[in-house]
Amino acid sequence: MSEPIPSKPHEHEFRYYAAVNLFRGTEAVGVVDLWRCSICHVKATELRVQGLNNLSAEAGFPVLDGPDTRWVVFVCGAEEEPKFDVFNLHVGDEIQHDCVEKVGPIRVGKDYSIENKSDKYHRVYNLDNYLNENLELVLAPEQK
Repeated sequence: MSEPIPSKPHEHEFRYYAAVNLFRGTEAVGVVDLWRCSICHVKATELRVQGLNNLSAEAGFPVLDGPDTRWVVFVCGAEEEPKFDVFNLHVGDEIQHDCVEKVGPIRVGKDYSIENKSDKYHRVYNLDNYLNENLELVLAPEQK
């Protein structure tokens, strides 16, 4: 799917594009809202987490995707309560991460998932595969 690129610089006109509901079992733990520019189709995200007021103090979207990056959810299940965050990454990027298992950095593979498939404690999920769907934050291999 090719993304149109405007012939001249423009002010982005963001429209709501999709949501990815984040679940842990039957509990909804958050939502990733994706916004897309109606002119050039770059995407930006906002992570809303249950019980936390995580609204950014910055106006607009400071990080946008590009033709060779994707938005992903990173999950760490090394502790009893799994942790997660949203990143914009290139293939081969490393997520610097310290946890009780002392595993890190986490490298992103060619399909925007975790490169080390034997890692029992971490997962990377490409949000493009879950637009307007539910994403179960589990450590089993991806089912999609």
